[in-house]
Amino acid sequence: MKYVVSQWGTGLSVGMIGRPEEVEQDKNLAHNIFGARSYDDVFNGRINFSSIFYFYKFLLYKYALPYMFEHGCSLRSSIKATKAFAKNHTIIKENFMFQISRLPVVYNVGLYNDGDFGYEYED
Repeated sequence: MKYVVSQWGTGLSVGMIGRPEEVEQDKNLAHNIFGARSYDDVFNGRINFSSIFYFYKFLLYKYALPYMFEHGCSLRSSIKATKAFAKNHTIIKENFMFQISRLPVVYNVGLYNDGDFGYEYED
């Protein structure tokens, strides 16, 4: 799994490059632990974190939680045991959100679309 990290507003937007199953698992884990929002607009998916600290914490929990349940140990010892797995990811630092916002084509990145498509009423 590869992660592309971009500063976006006051937070961090992380693009994911990997198999669809892995991407969906990462989205669910980030939402369940941190309440992070995820989108499918760029790469194989994108997760918004409030800071780089939460992204690195997410990577640690991704491996530490399954290890903790398998071996019946504490979270601290499982993080120590799986820290090497979290460091093996390819993390690319590229400001892709700024590049997307600078395109001449209008994209609604991060906005909610309720399906009205510009109509004021659905009736």
